[in-house]
Amino acid sequence: MISHAKNKSKNKPVETLEVEDEENESTDDELLDDFKVKLQSAIANMSPAKFEQFSRALLTKMGVEFTNKGVQVSNDGGIDGYGYHVDADDFRTTRVVIQCKRFNSNPVSEPDINQFLGAMNKYQADYGVFITNSRFTNKAREAAREGTPITLIDGNDLIRLVIKYELYITPVTTYVLDGFYTED
Repeated sequence: MISHAKNKSKNKPVETLEVEDEENESTDDELLDDFKVKLQSAIANMSPAKFEQFSRALLTKMGVEFTNKGVQVSNDGGIDGYGYHVDADDFRTTRVVIQCKRFNSNPVSEPDINQFLGAMNKYQADYGVFITNSRFTNKAREAAREGTPITLIDGNDLIRLVIKYELYITPVTTYVLDGFYTED
């Protein structure tokens, strides 16, 4: 806070700078942690259909081009979307299928992965992406390493990717004075 006061001897205004204790100021890490908690909560409160839409939007930002052909909202046969990823050299196109599970407490387990692997075979997928706001059990992670490649994106990965690709978020820049302004 900057305030003006009269200097009694010279009768000129003097600027004083009051600096709040550093303990009262939030650090960048605390602000980021608070944002992550709010984002996690917002994702957990999405409907399953909105979570699927959100997941497709994220993968679209990551380079997957989706088609809605043949995908149903319920009884989807173990997949929530499929599309194609074109490599940077435009030489190879990879067929990608996704499965989205929005769980508030349960982790994704091995049977979920096995069902997804079966659906991947049915749709002749080259690659799979399984997205959850929760976590994967160790057995689920092991099952994902067998057969057709599957990338697992858990809640922590999801938060990191939303920030990286700025998906439905708006970054805010703040400025803090360097010590130059307050040192003699």
